[in-house]
Amino acid sequence: MARVEFVALLVVLSAGAAAQNGRVVRGTVSDGSAQPVGGVAIIAGTRSVTSDDSGRFRVDAPHRDKLVLDFKRVGFLPTRFTLEAGGDTTLDVLLLPTINQIPGVEVTASRDPAMTLRGFEERMRERQRGAGAGHFITAREIESNLATRTTQIVSNIPSIVVRRLADDHFGIFGKTGGAAECPAIVYLDGIRLGALTETRTDRRGRVIVQRDAAVPIDQYVTPGEIAGVEVYARGMFAPPQFQPPGDPTASKCAIVVFWTKHGGSSRR
Repeated sequence: MARVEFVALLVVLSAGAAAQNGRVVRGTVSDGSAQPVGGVAIIAGTRSVTSDDSGRFRVDAPHRDKLVLDFKRVGFLPTRFTLEAGGDTTLDVLLLPTINQIPGVEVTASRDPAMTLRGFEERMRERQRGAGAGHFITAREIESNLATRTTQIVSNIPSIVVRRLADDHFGIFGKTGGAAECPAIVYLDGIRLGALTETRTDRRGRVIVQRDAAVPIDQYVTPGEIAGVEVYARGMFAPPQFQPPGDPTASKCAIVVFWTKHGGSSRR
Protein backbone atom coordinates (compact mmCIF):
# COMPACT_ATOMS: atom_id res chain seq x y z
CA MET A 1 0.00 0.00 0.00
CA ALA A 2 2.89 2.35 0.80
CA ARG A 3 4.35 1.83 -2.70
CA VAL A 4 0.98 2.70 -4.28
CA GLU A 5 0.76 5.91 -2.24
CA PHE A 6 4.35 6.82 -3.26
CA VAL A 7 3.57 6.36 -6.97
CA ALA A 8 0.41 8.43 -6.62
CA LEU A 9 2.42 11.18 -4.95
CA LEU A 10 4.91 11.19 -7.86
CA VAL A 11 2.04 11.59 -10.35
CA VAL A 12 0.65 14.55 -8.40
CA LEU A 13 4.07 16.20 -8.18
CA SER A 14 4.69 15.71 -11.93
CA ALA A 15 1.34 17.26 -12.77
CA GLY A 16 2.10 20.20 -10.52
CA ALA A 17 5.47 20.75 -12.19
CA ALA A 18 3.87 20.67 -15.65
CA ALA A 19 1.28 23.22 -14.55
CA GLN A 20 4.05 25.54 -13.35
CA ASN A 21 6.04 25.28 -16.60
CA GLY A 22 3.18 25.48 -19.09
CA ARG A 23 -0.19 27.01 -19.80
CA VAL A 24 -3.34 25.88 -21.56
CA VAL A 25 -5.35 28.18 -23.81
CA ARG A 26 -8.88 27.03 -24.59
CA GLY A 27 -11.61 28.76 -26.51
CA THR A 28 -14.28 28.85 -29.17
CA VAL A 29 -14.18 30.41 -32.64
CA SER A 30 -17.40 31.86 -34.07
CA ASP A 31 -18.43 34.07 -36.98
CA GLY A 32 -20.44 37.30 -37.07
CA SER A 33 -23.68 35.31 -36.71
CA ALA A 34 -22.46 33.60 -33.54
CA GLN A 35 -22.11 30.33 -35.44
CA PRO A 36 -19.12 28.10 -34.60
CA VAL A 37 -16.33 27.97 -37.17
CA GLY A 38 -14.50 24.67 -37.59
CA GLY A 39 -11.30 24.04 -39.49
CA VAL A 40 -9.63 27.21 -38.24
CA ALA A 41 -5.85 26.98 -37.99
CA ILE A 42 -4.58 28.28 -34.65
CA ILE A 43 -0.85 28.93 -34.94
CA ALA A 44 1.36 29.53 -31.92
CA GLY A 45 4.95 29.85 -33.11
CA THR A 46 5.92 26.47 -34.56
CA ARG A 47 2.85 24.74 -33.11
CA SER A 48 -0.50 24.53 -34.86
CA VAL A 49 -3.91 23.09 -33.95
CA THR A 50 -7.30 23.20 -35.68
CA SER A 51 -10.70 24.05 -34.24
CA ASP A 52 -13.28 21.23 -34.29
CA ASP A 53 -16.77 21.32 -35.81
CA SER A 54 -18.05 23.13 -32.72
CA GLY A 55 -15.37 25.80 -33.07
CA ARG A 56 -13.56 24.62 -29.94
CA PHE A 57 -9.78 24.49 -29.66
CA ARG A 58 -7.02 23.91 -27.15
CA VAL A 59 -3.41 25.09 -27.34
CA ASP A 60 -0.82 23.68 -24.94
CA ALA A 61 2.01 26.18 -24.57
CA PRO A 62 5.31 24.96 -23.07
CA HIS A 63 5.75 28.04 -20.88
CA ARG A 64 3.86 30.95 -19.39
CA ASP A 65 5.68 33.70 -21.22
CA LYS A 66 4.04 36.07 -23.72
CA LEU A 67 2.11 34.06 -26.33
CA VAL A 68 0.96 35.11 -29.83
CA LEU A 69 -1.90 33.18 -31.46
CA ASP A 70 -2.86 33.58 -35.13
CA PHE A 71 -6.32 32.38 -36.24
CA LYS A 72 -6.62 31.70 -39.98
CA ARG A 73 -9.07 30.05 -42.31
CA VAL A 74 -9.79 30.52 -46.01
CA GLY A 75 -12.83 32.79 -46.43
CA PHE A 76 -12.26 34.69 -43.16
CA LEU A 77 -10.14 37.63 -42.12
CA PRO A 78 -7.20 36.44 -40.00
CA THR A 79 -7.17 37.41 -36.32
CA ARG A 80 -4.26 37.66 -33.90
CA PHE A 81 -4.35 37.44 -30.11
CA THR A 82 -1.38 38.42 -27.97
CA LEU A 83 -1.51 36.98 -24.46
CA GLU A 84 0.75 38.37 -21.78
CA ALA A 85 2.59 36.07 -19.41
CA GLY A 86 0.17 34.23 -17.17
CA GLY A 87 -1.70 31.04 -16.50
CA ASP A 88 -4.44 29.11 -18.27
CA THR A 89 -6.68 31.29 -20.46
CA THR A 90 -10.09 31.00 -22.12
CA LEU A 91 -10.82 32.96 -25.32
CA ASP A 92 -13.90 33.78 -27.39
CA VAL A 93 -12.61 34.46 -30.89
CA LEU A 94 -14.60 36.23 -33.62
CA LEU A 95 -13.67 35.70 -37.29
CA LEU A 96 -15.24 37.98 -39.88
CA PRO A 97 -15.92 36.41 -43.30
CA THR A 98 -14.57 37.84 -46.52
CA ILE A 99 -16.44 37.96 -49.83
CA ASN A 100 -14.57 36.31 -52.72
CA GLN A 101 -11.29 37.74 -51.47
CA ILE A 102 -8.48 36.60 -49.26
CA PRO A 103 -6.96 39.33 -47.08
CA GLY A 104 -4.02 41.05 -48.69
CA VAL A 105 -4.34 39.40 -52.11
CA GLU A 106 -6.27 40.27 -55.22
CA VAL A 107 -8.73 37.82 -56.79
CA THR A 108 -8.10 37.72 -60.54
CA ALA A 109 -10.34 34.79 -61.48
CA SER A 110 -13.70 33.56 -60.25
CA ARG A 111 -14.36 30.03 -59.04
CA ASP A 112 -15.21 27.50 -61.71
CA PRO A 113 -17.52 24.70 -60.48
CA ALA A 114 -15.46 22.22 -62.52
CA MET A 115 -12.26 23.18 -60.70
CA THR A 116 -12.81 21.08 -57.58
CA LEU A 117 -10.86 18.50 -55.64
CA ARG A 118 -12.44 15.92 -57.90
CA GLY A 119 -10.71 17.57 -60.84
CA PHE A 120 -7.44 17.31 -58.93
CA GLU A 121 -7.94 13.57 -58.53
CA GLU A 122 -8.81 13.11 -62.20
CA ARG A 123 -5.71 15.00 -63.35
CA MET A 124 -3.56 12.98 -60.94
CA ARG A 125 -4.87 9.72 -62.40
CA GLU A 126 -4.12 11.01 -65.90
CA ARG A 127 -0.58 11.80 -64.82
CA GLN A 128 -0.18 8.30 -63.40
CA ARG A 129 -1.26 6.89 -66.77
CA GLY A 130 1.32 9.10 -68.48
CA ALA A 131 -1.34 11.21 -70.19
CA GLY A 132 -0.78 14.44 -68.27
CA ALA A 133 1.89 16.69 -66.82
CA GLY A 134 2.64 18.11 -63.42
CA HIS A 135 3.66 16.93 -59.98
CA PHE A 136 0.88 15.88 -57.59
CA ILE A 137 1.04 15.75 -53.80
CA THR A 138 -1.72 14.05 -51.78
CA ALA A 139 -2.93 14.72 -48.22
CA ARG A 140 -1.32 11.48 -47.05
CA GLU A 141 2.06 12.57 -48.39
CA ILE A 142 1.64 15.96 -46.73
CA GLU A 143 0.89 14.34 -43.37
CA SER A 144 3.95 12.06 -43.61
CA ASN A 145 6.11 15.07 -44.52
CA LEU A 146 5.41 16.70 -41.12
CA ALA A 147 5.61 20.16 -42.68
CA THR A 148 5.01 23.13 -40.38
CA ARG A 149 4.68 25.63 -43.26
CA THR A 150 2.69 25.27 -46.47
CA THR A 151 5.69 26.32 -48.55
CA GLN A 152 7.65 23.38 -47.16
CA ILE A 153 5.28 20.99 -48.95
CA VAL A 154 6.67 21.96 -52.36
CA SER A 155 10.24 22.82 -51.34
CA ASN A 156 11.68 19.48 -52.54
CA ILE A 157 10.22 19.63 -56.05
CA PRO A 158 13.10 20.21 -58.54
CA SER A 159 11.30 22.92 -60.51
CA ILE A 160 10.48 24.94 -57.37
CA VAL A 161 12.54 27.20 -55.11
CA VAL A 162 11.24 28.39 -51.72
CA ARG A 163 12.85 31.57 -50.46
CA ARG A 164 12.49 33.70 -47.36
CA LEU A 165 10.68 36.99 -47.93
CA ALA A 166 10.48 40.02 -45.65
CA ASP A 167 9.33 39.58 -42.04
CA ASP A 168 10.19 35.85 -41.99
CA HIS A 169 7.60 34.98 -44.63
CA PHE A 170 8.36 32.54 -47.43
CA GLY A 171 7.49 32.60 -51.12
CA ILE A 172 7.39 30.05 -53.94
CA PHE A 173 9.48 30.70 -57.07
CA GLY A 174 9.79 28.88 -60.38
CA LYS A 175 12.78 28.57 -62.69
CA THR A 176 12.73 30.29 -66.07
CA GLY A 177 15.98 28.77 -67.28
CA GLY A 178 19.56 28.96 -66.11
CA ALA A 179 19.79 30.69 -62.75
CA ALA A 180 16.79 32.97 -63.35
CA GLU A 181 13.78 32.71 -61.05
CA CYS A 182 10.25 34.12 -61.14
CA PRO A 183 7.44 34.28 -58.54
CA ALA A 184 5.23 31.22 -59.06
CA ILE A 185 1.58 31.76 -59.95
CA VAL A 186 -0.42 30.40 -57.01
CA TYR A 187 -4.02 29.20 -56.90
CA LEU A 188 -6.04 28.34 -53.79
CA ASP A 189 -9.24 26.32 -54.31
CA GLY A 190 -9.45 27.51 -57.92
CA ILE A 191 -8.81 31.18 -57.14
CA ARG A 192 -5.64 32.82 -58.40
CA LEU A 193 -3.91 34.80 -55.68
CA GLY A 194 -2.43 38.09 -56.88
CA ALA A 195 1.17 38.78 -55.94
CA LEU A 196 1.52 41.14 -53.01
CA THR A 197 3.19 44.50 -53.46
CA GLU A 198 6.44 44.49 -51.52
CA THR A 199 7.78 47.77 -50.18
CA ARG A 200 11.30 48.24 -48.83
CA THR A 201 13.71 51.08 -48.08
CA ASP A 202 17.16 51.36 -49.60
CA ARG A 203 20.30 52.62 -47.86
CA ARG A 204 19.43 56.23 -48.65
CA GLY A 205 16.00 55.93 -47.09
CA ARG A 206 14.16 55.88 -50.42
CA VAL A 207 11.04 53.72 -50.64
CA ILE A 208 11.24 51.04 -53.34
CA VAL A 209 8.10 49.19 -54.47
CA GLN A 210 8.50 45.73 -55.98
CA ARG A 211 5.23 44.57 -57.52
CA ASP A 212 6.26 41.06 -58.52
CA ALA A 213 6.73 39.69 -55.02
CA ALA A 214 5.81 36.07 -54.39
CA VAL A 215 2.50 35.19 -52.72
CA PRO A 216 3.09 34.43 -48.98
CA ILE A 217 0.80 31.39 -49.02
CA ASP A 218 1.84 30.41 -45.47
CA GLN A 219 -0.24 33.30 -44.15
CA TYR A 220 -3.50 31.95 -45.56
CA VAL A 221 -3.47 28.16 -45.23
CA THR A 222 -1.65 25.57 -43.10
CA PRO A 223 -0.41 22.10 -44.11
CA GLY A 224 -3.16 20.43 -42.08
CA GLU A 225 -5.83 22.16 -44.19
CA ILE A 226 -4.48 21.00 -47.55
CA ALA A 227 -6.01 18.04 -49.39
CA GLY A 228 -3.81 18.16 -52.50
CA VAL A 229 -1.27 20.18 -54.47
CA GLU A 230 -0.56 20.41 -58.21
CA VAL A 231 2.76 21.79 -59.43
CA TYR A 232 3.54 22.62 -63.05
CA ALA A 233 7.11 23.64 -63.92
CA ARG A 234 5.81 25.93 -66.69
CA GLY A 235 2.38 27.39 -67.27
CA MET A 236 2.36 25.87 -70.75
CA PHE A 237 2.16 22.43 -69.13
CA ALA A 238 -0.80 23.33 -66.90
CA PRO A 239 -4.49 22.75 -67.75
CA PRO A 240 -6.13 25.69 -69.59
CA GLN A 241 -8.13 26.80 -66.51
CA PHE A 242 -4.86 27.66 -64.75
CA GLN A 243 -3.52 29.77 -67.61
CA PRO A 244 -5.01 33.29 -67.18
CA PRO A 245 -5.59 34.96 -70.56
CA GLY A 246 -3.45 38.00 -71.29
CA ASP A 247 -0.80 37.08 -68.71
CA PRO A 248 2.50 36.31 -70.46
CA THR A 249 4.10 35.13 -67.22
CA ALA A 250 1.62 32.26 -66.96
CA SER A 251 3.37 30.27 -69.69
CA LYS A 252 6.93 31.00 -68.55
CA CYS A 253 6.86 30.39 -64.82
CA ALA A 254 5.71 27.68 -62.43
CA ILE A 255 2.08 27.28 -61.45
CA VAL A 256 1.20 25.85 -58.03
CA VAL A 257 -2.40 24.91 -57.17
CA PHE A 258 -3.44 24.21 -53.57
CA TRP A 259 -6.72 22.47 -52.71
CA THR A 260 -8.04 22.64 -49.14
CA LYS A 261 -10.08 20.00 -47.33
CA HIS A 262 -12.91 22.38 -46.48
CA GLY A 263 -12.76 24.35 -49.73
CA GLY A 264 -12.36 21.68 -52.40
CA SER A 265 -14.49 18.91 -50.89
CA SER A 266 -17.44 21.21 -50.16
CA ARG A 267 -17.92 21.84 -53.88
CA ARG A 268 -17.94 18.22 -55.06
